[in-house]
Amino acid sequence: MIERSIREPAVFESLYSRHATSVYRYAAQRLGDHAAEDVMAETFLVAFERRSAYDVTVQNARPWLLGIATRLMRKHVRLEATAWKGVSADLAA
Repeated sequence: MIERSIREPAVFESLYSRHATSVYRYAAQRLGDHAAEDVMAETFLVAFERRSAYDVTVQNARPWLLGIATRLMRKHVRLEATAWKGVSADLAA
């Protein structure tokens, strides 16, 4: 499916339909519902952009998608921590 989506981008939608709920739940369990939608959307954007690098010998794309989501969640947590440090510094001043 991913390999085919390189030639026919619309095929990627079926990957989204199949895995969006599990990516959302994975993110929601770790970050809460407030950030899960953004992580899920960005996960599929990154996956779409990097689909040509996907190892087509791997039958199930779910671990690949959850790996992308994990990296995005780490980025989200880092950015949120930086923002809180800025707020704390402003309050201390």
